[in-house]
Amino acid sequence: MANKEVVITVSNLSTNKVEYKKMSECSYREYIDWIWISCDYVPFMTLDSKNGCEYGDGGLGIIIPIEEALRCGATEIDAILLNTEFSHTNRMPSRNPFDALSTIFGFMADRIEDQNVKIGKLMAHYYKAKVNLYYTPTVLTTNSLIFNQEKMKSWWKSGYEFAADKTQEKNHLDLNIID
Repeated sequence: MANKEVVITVSNLSTNKVEYKKMSECSYREYIDWIWISCDYVPFMTLDSKNGCEYGDGGLGIIIPIEEALRCGATEIDAILLNTEFSHTNRMPSRNPFDALSTIFGFMADRIEDQNVKIGKLMAHYYKAKVNLYYTPTVLTTNSLIFNQEKMKSWWKSGYEFAADKTQEKNHLDLNIID
């Protein structure tokens, strides 16, 4: 794993900026804290405070940090998106404020993801890099706040099999914008 770096994305809600935390720049304990913070799906989970600032999930600001990977020197990026390539979601009507808030956040996250992909592909072209996008074959869930261990095991297994089939078919997605 020499020359490899794992970068965590967090949203600094105090400064209104996305931050990237590198393992090489943190102690082990600090890095574990940043990993937990990067999973903090605000407002459904409590904000985390660190260094005098409030933080939440990096996905509030950027879901697919292709730009940062390019700035760090990546020449080929594999991005695994946990949704289908084409939207199949038709949400049920909201029954209460929590449902409405969840629907609104889902909508915003989908729009941010779409923008991240488009901007990332444009930047990859500029940097002469390659971006490979991989999507799930089916909709996994419409509520990522519900954890069902058996369903998640099933998703993992079907995703692994789907990826293995795609590899065997050599049907690799090559998404350079312009050849």
